[in-house]
Parts: sequence; structure tokens; C-alpha cells
Amino acid sequence: MRQRDIIAASVVSSLVLLSIMVVVARFLWSHDKPSKDQPDTVNQRSLDPVQQEPSLLSRARSVKLFTAPKKDREHWVPTLSGIIKAGDENIFSSSLLNVVQHATPGELSLHEVYEAFAHELRNRPVAERGTYTSEITRFLTSTKKVQRAPSASASPPSRPESSKRASRKSVDVIRNSIDLGELGIGRSRSVKKSSPNLTTLAIGLPFGDGGSGSIHSFWDQDLQHALIFQGHTAVPVTGHELAALSVLLGSPVDISLDAQNEKCESWANTYKGALGISLAATATNDGSYHISLSSNKRNISQLPAKGSSYSTLHAKHLASGSLPLASDRKIINSILITPETLAHLKVGEHLYLQPTGADTKGAQFLARLPNARAPNFHTFAVSETTNSASRLLHAIGDLVFTGGFTPFASIPLIQTVQFVASGGLVPGRLLQRLDALVEKAHRQAPHLQLFGPLLDDINAHLRFRANERLAKLAIGTVTDEPLADKVARMSRYTTLLERLMALVPDIRPADVLAAVREGLKSELERSYKDAVAAHVVGRTILPTPSSSRSKHNSSLSQKDTRRRVRHSNSSSGTASPDGPVSPTSGRPSSTFPVHDLGRQVEDVLKGSLPMDVQTIIHVARLVLVAWTLSVEGVAWDEGEVGFRVVDPAKLPEKMYMW
Repeated sequence: MRQRDIIAASVVSSLVLLSIMVVVARFLWSHDKPSKDQPDTVNQRSLDPVQQEPSLLSRARSVKLFTAPKKDREHWVPTLSGIIKAGDENIFSSSLLNVVQHATPGELSLHEVYEAFAHELRNRPVAERGTYTSEITRFLTSTKKVQRAPSASASPPSRPESSKRASRKSVDVIRNSIDLGELGIGRSRSVKKSSPNLTTLAIGLPFGDGGSGSIHSFWDQDLQHALIFQGHTAVPVTGHELAALSVLLGSPVDISLDAQNEKCESWANTYKGALGISLAATATNDGSYHISLSSNKRNISQLPAKGSSYSTLHAKHLASGSLPLASDRKIINSILITPETLAHLKVGEHLYLQPTGADTKGAQFLARLPNARAPNFHTFAVSETTNSASRLLHAIGDLVFTGGFTPFASIPLIQTVQFVASGGLVPGRLLQRLDALVEKAHRQAPHLQLFGPLLDDINAHLRFRANERLAKLAIGTVTDEPLADKVARMSRYTTLLERLMALVPDIRPADVLAAVREGLKSELERSYKDAVAAHVVGRTILPTPSSSRSKHNSSLSQKDTRRRVRHSNSSSGTASPDGPVSPTSGRPSSTFPVHDLGRQVEDVLKGSLPMDVQTIIHVARLVLVAWTLSVEGVAWDEGEVGFRVVDPAKLPEKMYMW
């Protein structure tokens, strides 16, 4: 009997204690619950020891925006620095900027840029999206709601709030249920999967320790409150963010100064840029500047193909004269390419890598730009025993597979890549012959439309004009070409490589990609030895983006020029087994030596599709040389002729984009 009383008393006491705990919990919840009018806050403190300075900048922005009137605040959005850092992590490539453009020319709003960025984030693996901050999750939800059509039915006021709580709970469940091993695998995968039509080249930089690792993703903590200006979402823009946008878009920024007070009043970009998007800044009445993106009408020859695009990480590094080598969880190891580097390579000296600081103007510029991982610079020094030149050759080969065909690169870097990849031979009609190879691959499956609208039958006359222009470029009678044409041409060449690899029979696309990547390393080592031998005996002088044309080519009369071009176009070329002879397959004129890179492509054109792996490796090396003929050189030192990047110190302090 006593035992029953004891059990009953313990049960009653447990129920009483549980009731007290429930009452206390409800009391604390009712007092700690924030009001609906209270804005959401986020911890602006970055956990990244490398990115302390940008985090402080973002925090200062947030404090300033928090003190603004409540009507000027909308919601948390990524800063422009955060978006640029996301590009460093292969969240998106330059293809994002192609998607965001209008069908008709006009100004691109910041909201459209955010929508395109949110679309890229939604295409990431589920495991990766589960690790994003709650502010990024709400950002994705808000942009997704804008894209939906408005609902005709009215919902009770309590429904949206309950759905938000359910969404937060589901996100927390996903985030807590992710296994660490699954997280690493999900982050290392690329967004764009291989398809039967194309084998994607964009595979990212190798990790320095030789294995995979988790992606450094502190970009999602670079946040700020969006302002509302004249009914539009607006964010402040720093000088370094605008300079980075200029490099990524391949669009120069012209600054007009007031002659009286030497202050920047307004400037506008008169160029289309690499992707048909131009930057402009207009002074407002309150002394600030409106930064706008404008979509320009592009010619058919300037529209991209369906293959991979260039990497925004490489766009910043190569323009600064920095060749990315490998990465780890915190830094990007890179090699500074200087004229001294090229001089050592030409004579075949033994070189070893040694750490260095930001010793060049380009390196100093790169170090101040928004970077997800801080650049860790190295340079070459002469060695008596060890030789690390092969690491440079492998990094050059990786440009093909890591989105390295950017619109800008420093002049010494272009010269170095061309010296290594050309094997001591002049290009000749390399670009014309590669265009013929693109047309050959297009005729194999024209219904896929992989190479852009220029290859459509209705645009045959445009291809003929492009061939004439390339012929004049080859002999030096024409030296200028729009940057948008160059970038679109490299897009077709990248798609060509992806198509050739996808056509290889009886081998998995991933195995073909690995074989081509490894084979290109050996191909470049042989090519470098040939280039050194050719330089030593003085058999060739390579043309460079900054070198002037020979007096013979520059003094050609218009009559002689027309005769040469007409002779080249009317001559019979190498017949292709897949169709009629392309107008780009003319016989090499006497302007070029018997052995040149264009003749090597002619040998490839004699074969049929599909090609073997070794032939694809050879084509990849020739495409690498074609990039050096299509990229715009950036001039950093005195006496160099090329594109001059904007100086962030000369930009206004108050700039906004909406």
C-alpha cells in the first residue's frame, strides 16, 4: 500500500514540475519575442581571418544604413563584394551576365542582377544551399516571390507568417541533417553537369594539398540592408567594387574631371564591353553618383555559344598579371608573371618558386579587390639545381579547364603563354583554320545549335565577312577588333573543345576530360622545349599584343592587300569529309613560313569526327594560342600600350547602384 502511495506521489510531483516549466517557458517567450515592426538583425562579424577588412567595411555600411529612416530600409541583400566573392567560388561565371541582359538595349536594374544571382544560387546542390545563412535564404525567398505571378486569392494574415516559420524550420532541419562528408562532396561538384552534347570544362582550380576540400564560403556573410530610392532597390558601391566590375565586364571606365575644382562630375562608358554591358556613372543633385549597367545591342558575331564561360576569379587575376596556380581553404596561390619571368623562360634557365609580396602594380590592384580567398603571390628565381618551371607550364594548361579565357590579361602574361604554347611557330592563319574546325563540328549536328547564331545557315554572309577580317588580322593590315567579337570567338572555341570531348566514343566524359587535362601538360612541356630551341637558334620572332607590325605589312598598298585577300579566299582549301569546303580554308599565302600553327589545324581538318584524345589535346593547345591572339592586353608599366584599369582612388566616395 505504501509503495502505491509513493508511486502516485512521484507521478503527481512530476506533473506539477512539468506544468511549472511550461508556464515559465510561455512567460519568457511572450516577453522575449520581438515585435513585428522590429527589423531583423544579423551578426555582421565575419568569421574569416583573411577577410577582416571587408567585414569591417560591411559592418560600417550596416551601421550607417541602420541610422537611416525606416522607410529607406527594405531587406538584407548581398553586397556587390559578396557577389564578386561568390564568383570566386564558382557559384557563377560570366554566363550570369549574359543571362541578365535584355532582348532589347536598355538599362539593367540592380533588381534584375539580384534575380539572376538568386537563380544561380537555387541551382546549387541542396547540401550547399542548406549551409547558407538565414539572410541569404530570405533573400532567395524574396526574389523568388517577385518572379511569381500575383495570386488571385486572398490569404488570411496568419498564413504567410506560419509559412515563414515552417520555411525556417525546414531550412534548420536540412542544415542540421547534413553530414560533413556529404557537405564536402556537394561543395566540390560543379553546377553544370556533363551532358551528351558537351563535356563541361569548368572544373575549378586544383587544391594545393592535392586533394579536395571544403569551399571557403564567407561570401554569404557580406550583407547589407538594401535602400529604397525612387521606388527601386539601391546599394552603395565602393571604388574597388566598381574597378572589379570593370574588369569582369571587360568594360573601361572613362572619368571626366571638372576643370575648375578637379572633382569628378560624370563619366560614361562609350564601349560595349566584352559582354555587351557597359558601365556608366551620372552625378545626382545631392553630390552622389548613380552607377548603372546598360545592355547594348550586339552583332550576331558577338553572341556567345552554349559552352562554358570564363571565370570571374581568373578575370581579376589574369588582368593583374597573376597566374592562379592552386588554392586551399584560405588563399589562392599564384605566380606573378613579369618581363623577367619571360626572359628566364626563353633561355631555358632552371627556376624555382619563392614567395613574394604585392611587388607589382597589378598585384597591388588585385590585393585590394573583393576576394573570397586572399591572393598569395610567388615569383620565379634562378636556381642551380631544382627546376619548378613545370608548375608554370601546368598552370598555363589549366587555363583551358578553369575558365581562363578571359577578356583581359597583362601583356607579360600573354607573351609568356604564347611563347610556351606556340612551340616556336608563328600563328599564321590559326584563327581562320579554327573557325573552319568550328564549322566542321557544327555541320556534324547543326540541329543542336551549340555554337551560337553565327553558325546558322542564314548568317553565312556574316561568317564570310568574319573570315575576311581574320585574314586581314593575320597579315597585319587590320589591327583593331572589337573586344566583344574576341570574347564570342573564344566562347565558340571553348564549345568546340567541349563538343570534341563529348563525341569520343566508348569512354566516359569524365575520363576523357581527365585524359585531355593530363595530356595537355605533357603537350605543353614538349612545346616549351621546342620554343626554347627555336629561340636559341633565332628561327622565329613571335608577335605579341604590344609589338608593332613589320614595316613590310604596314606598308602594303590597298591594291596589294585586296589581291592577297582575294587570292587566299579563292584558293581551294582542304576538303572536309563532312561537307563542302569552308571559305575559311584558303591556301596559306607566301606571307607565312611553310610550318606554322595554321597548317597544323589544316592537318586536323583532313580527319573525320569523332577525333581521338591525342588530337583533342593538340587542338586544346592551339586554342590556348588563339586566346593569346584574342585577349586584350592590360598595360601596367610605363611604355606599355594596352588597356588601363581604373584607379579606385580617383573614383568618387559616394556611389550608389539601383
